[in-house]
Amino acid sequence: MSTIRFLRTFLAIEKYGSFAAAAGRVALTQAAVGQQMRALEEEFRRPLFSRSGRAIVLTPAARALIPQARKLVAAYEAMLADAHTGHEIAGSITVGAIVSAMGFLSQNLVSLKAQYPGLDVRLVLGHSGELAERVRASEIDAALTVQIPHEMPANVQWRPLYDEPLMLIASTRVAAAQADVASLLKSHPFIRFDRTSPTGAKVEQTLRRMRIKPKEILEVNSVAAIIDLVRQNVGISIVPLLKHVAWARDHSLVALQLPYGPLKRVIGILENERQLEITAVVRQTLLQSLE
Repeated sequence: MSTIRFLRTFLAIEKYGSFAAAAGRVALTQAAVGQQMRALEEEFRRPLFSRSGRAIVLTPAARALIPQARKLVAAYEAMLADAHTGHEIAGSITVGAIVSAMGFLSQNLVSLKAQYPGLDVRLVLGHSGELAERVRASEIDAALTVQIPHEMPANVQWRPLYDEPLMLIASTRVAAAQADVASLLKSHPFIRFDRTSPTGAKVEQTLRRMRIKPKEILEVNSVAAIIDLVRQNVGISIVPLLKHVAWARDHSLVALQLPYGPLKRVIGILENERQLEITAVVRQTLLQSLE
């Protein structure tokens, strides 16, 4: 189904305005996006983009294709999601997730299990890179991960689900005394998110943009553990603002926006193509809960 993949990329370019922006949304390199679009132009036998310097503009012929492309991609997605028509979805599926997304995943899979009692769902925890490798090796069928900063293998698809901006978090007591982000980072102990992870790399990027070297005391690979340590006034931190946590109800914490516009991480679903009939149903369940 290469053409469907290419059409997804084409629609991402139309939506986000550039090859670079689309690449981040479809888990490809910018070069791979360019290769796909050249192949699509050959298949349709017409130019789809007007290239002038660095600017990429859709041609009138390309814009005329957009409504049909949307219908085709939507129809294909519907076919996958509704592949159970006429028979019950049953069997076993193993779905992984990073720790911070497991609550969201498990809540939705409980409702999915109620809808399809013949479906046996097993959950596993892991880091994004580890989960991606296990999906590639067909050890698990799908996984919720942070966007992996490299191209996916041929048998794996990655689709974005939601964004989480990076924020500085501090205990209410600390923030009440000093609410300026830069001052907090310079004067309070800093709990760092694991710098070897994609999220940790974004935290490091944030600190470099601010030209601040905080007083680092710990490095932890768990957003939940960091939040708990911040509550205990061990230090402050920069973490993703987890989408499915009721931050406003937590009166022990304050989340502050970072200057220069916050970076964000993208959470998406990796799927092994061998199990798309079932994983498409999982994906649709997750997407519906976000509407």
